[in-house]
Amino acid sequence: MKKNAAVDIACSLWRFINETNWQEAHKLLSDDFKADWPQSREKIIGPDNFIDLNRTYPGTHQIQILNHQHSYDNCDKLDQVVTQVHIKSQMPEGKNLDLFGISFFKIRDEKIIEVVEYWADSYPAPEWRKKLVTYY
Repeated sequence: MKKNAAVDIACSLWRFINETNWQEAHKLLSDDFKADWPQSREKIIGPDNFIDLNRTYPGTHQIQILNHQHSYDNCDKLDQVVTQVHIKSQMPEGKNLDLFGISFFKIRDEKIIEVVEYWADSYPAPEWRKKLVTYY
């Protein structure tokens, strides 16, 4: 697969999730799709479970893709795409979340077969290091 096609598939999944277009998001996932969330030790098996989990995730969310990278694995004959996203969420009870995510996608035959995702909350820098850093 061409680099741009693999990147487009991964970024399209984010776009469809952001738009809550679950039908189109589902079409990008292989029948044997799985997702791993190592921080919470969760594994989501199958495209239906992954879509239902995202569809029923509480709150409203705005997703912005910040960066992506592509590589091709000649041994496994699959594309690998890494995305970095920023997600702002309004959760029930008025709580706001500001998250960053790194996702490692494996894509074969124009379908996402696997994703491993890591999530990090935003937080203010500790006082002790403020003199050593700049802010953006």
